[in-house]
Amino acid sequence: MVYESSHLPEGVLVPTLCFFKEGPKQEVDLELVGKHAVRLAQAGVSGLAVHGTTGEPLLLSRGERRQVLTATRDALDQAGFQDLPIIAGCGVTSTWETIDLCREAAKLGSSFAMVVAPGYYKGLMTDEVIEEYFTDVADASPIPIVLYNFPGIANGIDLELDLIKRLAKHQNIVGVKLSCGSVSKAARLQAEFKPTEFGVYGGLADTMLHNVALNGTLGVISGLGNIAPAALVNVYKLYKQGNFEEAKKAQEAVSIAGELEIKGGVPGMRYGVVKYYGYGGDSRKSVPLSLD
Repeated sequence: MVYESSHLPEGVLVPTLCFFKEGPKQEVDLELVGKHAVRLAQAGVSGLAVHGTTGEPLLLSRGERRQVLTATRDALDQAGFQDLPIIAGCGVTSTWETIDLCREAAKLGSSFAMVVAPGYYKGLMTDEVIEEYFTDVADASPIPIVLYNFPGIANGIDLELDLIKRLAKHQNIVGVKLSCGSVSKAARLQAEFKPTEFGVYGGLADTMLHNVALNGTLGVISGLGNIAPAALVNVYKLYKQGNFEEAKKAQEAVSIAGELEIKGGVPGMRYGVVKYYGYGGDSRKSVPLSLD
């Protein structure tokens, strides 16, 4: 791995899908995981987020999580994308296991760790408790932390703006992914912090140009990138080139396609990959199968 900057990359990042083989055990298809990562890199994305919500890490064992990270990093390196950073999803309910996952991700070639608020015991999660959780993780992690604000998977916990601002001052917390859909949070954060101090990513493709052009965000981490990475990259490139009118047209097309991301969720992303690229398949079943 060559990517050594502590600053988050600008542009389009993709939270990668995880793929499973057919059969009763639905084993992880590591070859396909690597193939997919290389396809995204070849489309010009700025980084990959592995074990984000789209990657369904809760359906993986601890060993499988390691295997997916390794397969992704190895495939990118072998294809000549050694400098493409990986953001590894590491947030779980336990502070200490989250720290362990961050350390493990660093050893396996990830440049950043993305951590969601622990929402299982929501009634106990005051701002003070959440702040302590992220602070403890950031203090111990060997790689920089990206906050992951996604109420949909954190049992409704939506990180308050003032809490994010306090956490942003930690030297090892470098950014946030806002999957809460709040463009106002993005605007207010980037009005207060330079992107090199604390970077902000939107979580949906349909607001990418608005966030980048008007709110000054770094870019987007969007599941739609699994299906249409080049289209998202084109929006960002046109904007950076100063061709705003063409960027608006390109964004309109992305926004229409973005309905698949918003309404379809992970199954929608899987459907799109199968339809347009001929590989993928179903998620792993949530109810464990007998391994006898």
